[in-house]
Amino acid sequence: MQLAYLTRAGIIESRHHGLICLTGPDGKLIQELGNSRKLIYPRSAVKPLQALALRRAGLKLEGIQLAMSSASHQGTPEHTQIVLSILEGAGLKEADLQCPVAWPGNLKARSAATEETRAAFNCSGKHAAFLATCVVNGWDTKTYLEPYHPLQKLIVEVIEEFSGEKIPHSTLDGCGAPLHLMSLQGLARAIGKFAQDETDIQEAMLSNPWVVDDHGASDTLVMEKGMLAKIGAEGVFVIGLASGHGVAVKVADGSMR
Repeated sequence: MQLAYLTRAGIIESRHHGLICLTGPDGKLIQELGNSRKLIYPRSAVKPLQALALRRAGLKLEGIQLAMSSASHQGTPEHTQIVLSILEGAGLKEADLQCPVAWPGNLKARSAATEETRAAFNCSGKHAAFLATCVVNGWDTKTYLEPYHPLQKLIVEVIEEFSGEKIPHSTLDGCGAPLHLMSLQGLARAIGKFAQDETDIQEAMLSNPWVVDDHGASDTLVMEKGMLAKIGAEGVFVIGLASGHGVAVKVADGSMR
């Protein structure tokens, strides 16, 4: 279904197709554009659920560190310092991260950078929190991304609990972590339930929205208005309200515009 189009001098120049759905506090579908039962990869839109699994496993982060555990940050010095502080608190170093190296996504930070680093990768906050959770529980930090690892098994349990669906298939995300297939409707249901029930993580994200992405970013701007929001790669976007309503969007061509 066509979701948006771009015009120039009154002529449609580009069109974006995709899916949108809205679920209620009871998890039931309220409205959809397209078939919201179609399966998608949610990508980083499920990071708040991953952060919840870490919290259930005993990780005690607060404030900007807790917000960073759900982040797809842009690698500014402020972002990377938070990542490194999580690692330091667990007695770990940047070399323990198993995410790829990257240049900062923030243009100013990119121009000042002299090399790619793991801390600058946009998922490094999640990886640092993964590792810190392993330390708390005495779990192996070398295999923390393996599907059989206790941490990853717990994340699956949380995603299935909040989405109300069994995961039909898993693969790897761009950061190397397990990535789980789910319906768009299940994603909306999950983010709505999360926004309603999980106040600690939500408050950390809403109090520090720039940590989760960057100043001026789309999800940051929504969170500055008091609504939980998170982007995912390939055109995924979710919004959760404290009322329990959830919105999930998937743009078919993967455009983030």
